[in-house]
Amino acid sequence: MKSSVMTKWLRSGLALCLGVVLAFPALAQEDALKAFPGYVDFGELNSIFGEPTVQISIGASLLGLVASLSAEEDPEAAELFKKLNGVRVNVFETESMADGAVDLVKDISGKLSQSGWESVVTVNSADEQVRVFMKLNAETVDGITVMALEDNEAVFVNVIGNINPEELKRVMKNFDVEIDR
Repeated sequence: MKSSVMTKWLRSGLALCLGVVLAFPALAQEDALKAFPGYVDFGELNSIFGEPTVQISIGASLLGLVASLSAEEDPEAAELFKKLNGVRVNVFETESMADGAVDLVKDISGKLSQSGWESVVTVNSADEQVRVFMKLNAETVDGITVMALEDNEAVFVNVIGNINPEELKRVMKNFDVEIDR
C-alpha cells in the first residue's frame, strides 16, 4: 500500500515538475516579446472572457522554422516570417458581448494611441467592435494589432516584427486577402 501511495506522489511530483519546465519557455518567450516596440499588452483577457478557445504564441525561433519550411513553396511568405519576432492570437467564444469587453478595447485603444500606434480601422456598431492599429517606424511596421468583438466571439491578435507593407500586401494577396494602404 505504501508503494502505491509513493508512486502516486512520485507521478504527481513528476507531472508538476514537467508542467513547470514546459511553462518556462512560454513565459520566457512572452517576456522576450515584451521588449519589442510592436508588442501589445492586452491585460488579463481571461478575467473578462474566461479561457480562450484558441491561444497561439509563436516566437522568432518557430517563425524561422516555418520560414525555412515554406521557403520553396512561397518564398515571399518565408521572407516575411523571417522578419517577424512573434505572433500572438487569443480567441474567446462568448454567449454575448462580455461585460467590460468594450471598455477593455477602448482602454487598450487609448493606450496604443498615446504610445504612437496609428489607428487604421475602427468599427463601432451595436453588434460589433473592431480596432486595427499599426506601429509605424519610417518605412516599416513594427507591429499590427487587431481587436474584434462580436456577440459570440472576441479576437485579439498581435503581430510583432519588422513588416514591410509591400511584402505584407504580396503575401496577403497570395491568400486572397486584399490590403489597401
